Amino acid sequence: MRSAFPPFVALVALVAFAADCDRGGGPVAPQGPWPNEPPDFATLSDYGFDDAFAVGTAVPLSDGWFIDNPDSNVTEVDDPDAPLSPPKVGRWRYPIGFTGGHGPAAMYRSLDGPRREMYFGYRWRASLPWQGHPAGVNEISFVLAQDNILVLQMNGPPGGPFHLIVTTEFTTSNGHLANSWGDDPGARQLGGNVNGGNYVVTAGQWYDIEVYFKMSTTSTSRDGVVQWWVNGTQVGYYTNVNFDAANPFTEFQFSPTWGGIGGSKTEEDYFWYDHVRLSMPEPLPR
Repeated sequence: MRSAFPPFVALVALVAFAADCDRGGGPVAPQGPWPNEPPDFATLSDYGFDDAFAVGTAVPLSDGWFIDNPDSNVTEVDDPDAPLSPPKVGRWRYPIGFTGGHGPAAMYRSLDGPRREMYFGYRWRASLPWQGHPAGVNEISFVLAQDNILVLQMNGPPGGPFHLIVTTEFTTSNGHLANSWGDDPGARQLGGNVNGGNYVVTAGQWYDIEVYFKMSTTSTSRDGVVQWWVNGTQVGYYTNVNFDAANPFTEFQFSPTWGGIGGSKTEEDYFWYDHVRLSMPEPLPR
């Protein structure tokens, strides 16, 4: 994960989404590629990975995105099976010998102001086979703030099975959340509390991921929201989350971190991304 803030522990996995619970149990979702996006949200970015990814750091892309790609591990490739906007997709490469604790490269976008509420969605898949990290951590995306990090990850032992979970890596206490484990206070893994949670993902398959969050009123008020869907199935619907209320979010990031510390890749693996959408309440606060 690219460090965008003062040092803090950045272990993991993250968060999810879908509709503001203040909207009477969720929005009336429009049909289309982002079915759980709140209908009154304004689009911040709708990006289809149509840029050639140059080697370097802080390389500008279109639609307000940047990339740190010093080792040329991210490339634009053709995938006619991409589920939303083929043929172009972004491919993150994990070469043989790649060590744990970081990602191949980081693509990131400012949220253009502090955000207490947002939606994001994207399409993603992992290569088959996939060598999981011994720590069970295979991170996919991040939303960042000082003292708040929302992480989505493919979590599980090196050979699977893998589950699509969210980590609330905050400074607050969230040990009360159902089907959760980890530190309290601190990074808390959420396995999901809807439709049985524990959503299994299979390497080699594309997944449609959507996430919504709204920060809590205070750091102890237990009224923050985290929701997420995978392929249209709701996995998490938490309405009692404690965020660090003093630190709203400022950046979205694809820096798919492998691990955990230690370990190294003995096979060449990949993550692919096809399209990403970020949106916020209307009007966009500055």
